[in-house]
Amino acid sequence: MGSNQCRWTTQSGAILSLSVDRDRDLLVDTYRARLLPIFQPVQVAGYPAVRQQTAPENNICTVTIGLGPKQALEADWTGLGTLKPGDPDPCERAETAAAMVIRKLPPQR
Repeated sequence: MGSNQCRWTTQSGAILSLSVDRDRDLLVDTYRARLLPIFQPVQVAGYPAVRQQTAPENNICTVTIGLGPKQALEADWTGLGTLKPGDPDPCERAETAAAMVIRKLPPQR
């Protein structure tokens, strides 16, 4: 019922948050709304997903993963400042965290 969220802060002050939604088709809603200018369909651990950012140099990314009907996982990476050459991609950080969670989920029936 609704979404449950966990949040971690790194030593540098960046924030990773993961939320699970089991009451709506969040990925479908994300496609409908397309709220951010950068909208990139991808796959995370074999599941359909989408990356969203406001700008390529922004150190913030939201990755929404559709796990099944009315089941979704959303990973948000919020880094500090703008990206510099050689900095890790914030979307890859969010996807890596989401993939680790997905690997721990029980099999779907």
